[in-house]
Amino acid sequence: MNVKLPEKYQPKIKSAYVNPGITLLLENFTKEVLFDFEVMIKIHFDPFKVPDNLYKFIKICNSFSIFTIKNIEETNCIEEQKVELKRFQMEIVVEINYETFQKEESIVVYEIIKNSSTLVGSMLTDILLNSSKIANVFRASKIILEKSYKPETSIDEMLYITMTAITGGFAGGFNRAILFVEDSGDFKVHRVIGPESDREADKTYEKFETLERNIELYLSQYEVGMSYFSNLEKRIKGITIKKELLIDNDLFKYAIESHSTIKLPVSRLEEKIVNLLDLRGEIAISPIEIDNGRLAFYLCDNRYNGKPITDDQLEILDYYAKESWMMWQNKIYQSILKKDAQIDPLTNIGNRRSYENYISSIKYLKNQKIALVMVDLDDFKEVNDSYGHEEGDTLLKKFAQLCVDNLRKKDSIFRYGGDEFVIILEGVKKEEVYSILKRINRKLKQEMNVTFSAGVAYGNSHEIDLLFKIADQNLYMAKGQGKNKIIIN
Repeated sequence: MNVKLPEKYQPKIKSAYVNPGITLLLENFTKEVLFDFEVMIKIHFDPFKVPDNLYKFIKICNSFSIFTIKNIEETNCIEEQKVELKRFQMEIVVEINYETFQKEESIVVYEIIKNSSTLVGSMLTDILLNSSKIANVFRASKIILEKSYKPETSIDEMLYITMTAITGGFAGGFNRAILFVEDSGDFKVHRVIGPESDREADKTYEKFETLERNIELYLSQYEVGMSYFSNLEKRIKGITIKKELLIDNDLFKYAIESHSTIKLPVSRLEEKIVNLLDLRGEIAISPIEIDNGRLAFYLCDNRYNGKPITDDQLEILDYYAKESWMMWQNKIYQSILKKDAQIDPLTNIGNRRSYENYISSIKYLKNQKIALVMVDLDDFKEVNDSYGHEEGDTLLKKFAQLCVDNLRKKDSIFRYGGDEFVIILEGVKKEEVYSILKRINRKLKQEMNVTFSAGVAYGNSHEIDLLFKIADQNLYMAKGQGKNKIIIN
């Protein structure tokens, strides 16, 4: 139990701010060290003449059980202030004098390592190196998160980014990363990054005369809609492994149930799996859960350099796998929200917002002949008044479905409001527009005993705003001439 300093020092101890990096260093140190330290403190009588770093050190001693303050001596000499650490009833491990306590925190840490015993100094240095490694992983992670959470980034690109981090020398450093996704109850190879053969691996390693540091360079190699991430994927994509072959494996089952990243020797896998994926030595497995409870998992190995999978690699794989799970869920959620925001819930076609987004894209991205059609159902109010809104809703849904069934995939239909619809026919000849609309109108009459009136504008997609105005005017004219009319400019 620590000897407590007099009350006059307590406000300064409580207000001392310890760098979180030092806290992390000590947390890792306490996990590694197998012995405790006795602490002797010589401190000035006047609390205001005590260095801040000495107060920080006392706060650390109060926070970590491996330190026990055994003796406190007060002094009138500022320069005599110091701290001695020693193992229980043994030699002094390190001494920190007043001059050192006056320096920056980083210098204090450096002096402690420099003046420590070989054992303590090497342990602290090792922890600092690992902390730097973690910082580098987080630096790469920041770039990955920034890219992945952009609305325009697809799930496919997000996976490319994540698997690049898992295999890149700047982070995970695995030779290969294979993503399996549950499909019809089994696991199918979905995406793969890594060399296809020893020869390709050798060529890849020959490129790296300097350290792999620029993650941006790797991420820029992604192409929208790319069929394969690697030659290895081209060869093994679509390979299916029966789910029971893996679930029956105790280690794999443990990884799934505990959401843990594990490594296991290839000898623990079915020979069929080993041969299909050309596995050797050991592999790492990291499970994730995607949409609707479906399972997926990353299988990673050091197939070509033959190095054992390190605890660091497992830790990094676990981090990126869980990060990709969160990003995957976010992409699915964004997709659902986007769809819900742009789909009319009654007719299940595009709504007015969807139409606005569509014309923004067609106006600037395309340049072709289009027909813009404004449609208004005849006597819709009378249907609602006579048969009720439920019958009116049925009519709207039926009309929307008729249009979907009788339009081409590249054509679009939107519910603009009430019983008004906008249909856009892309790359269609002017003389074809009338026959398409007449066919839909005829089927609507046959099935629901209702017709529609339409105004049509034909022209260039870059002038879609003008076409909308013309179509609207033509619809007004059609309604004015009676029911079941189609007017084209």
